[in-house]
Amino acid sequence: MNRATSTVVDVTAFLLLVGAAVAVVVNGAAVEEATTANPATERTELLATSTASVQYALAVPGDPPPWTTNATATHQRTAHGTLAELLAEAAMSRASVEGHRLSRAGTGFEQRVATTTRNRLHERGRRTAVRAHWEPYRGAPLNATMRVGERPPPEADVDAATMTVASPAPAVDQRAQWAATQDGYSGVATVVAGAVVDGLFPPQQAQLALDGDYPDDRLMTRRYRRMGALTRAGQLSVESTPATELNTELTAALAGRLEPDMRSRFDSPEAAADAVETGTVTITVRTWKP
Repeated sequence: MNRATSTVVDVTAFLLLVGAAVAVVVNGAAVEEATTANPATERTELLATSTASVQYALAVPGDPPPWTTNATATHQRTAHGTLAELLAEAAMSRASVEGHRLSRAGTGFEQRVATTTRNRLHERGRRTAVRAHWEPYRGAPLNATMRVGERPPPEADVDAATMTVASPAPAVDQRAQWAATQDGYSGVATVVAGAVVDGLFPPQQAQLALDGDYPDDRLMTRRYRRMGALTRAGQLSVESTPATELNTELTAALAGRLEPDMRSRFDSPEAAADAVETGTVTITVRTWKP
């Protein structure tokens, strides 16, 4: 079944679809060196306008329940969107805390997106590399990156352009600036942590997944427990605690990890707030002649 969907939802076993919330911005402010003579700009515009349907299977750990009649079929998914949207979703599928992945459920999706993007951008006599990257603030220990294509060699004459795609986490720039004046680094860390957790675990969708059938319930339970371990939140009582309360626990734990990191990176809470950019995934395209 073809669905217009955010694959961040699919690969984390959410049951509601939020693809309509994804927006791509390609204009003079968002694209570097936006001139017709820049091949990277042309490639970037192709990512923003070219659509694709990607079929993949969720990677579900363990054996299916004995009452599952066709586990293979329950793992199958189809995502549809622009290449830029799919790249952003593949990046978020790879979200990591200090280099440790939150989930590997979407590895099949990531591979299919990489292959589709590589095929669409193929051009004889020119190489292209794409990097989709999300981080809630510059240098944050929690981030997400998806790469397609090899890195350009140091001696290459490289053209580059960038674009942005909305991430599943809300933009909280203004809230972070207000929190900096009220509660310093702790306030900024709490605002950022709340946006990140609600972006990776939208409460309503997460609750539906926890209450749902295989493999949704298993993937979401595992995802919460993994996030709890990575943020040192301890053993979460996933089976008996509402998603909203689980998110509150994760937010507190993640804020406790982000605050000392912000203190080490930024000279002031205001500087930390200025670096906050939870709401976008940045896609960078580089092209060069081999």
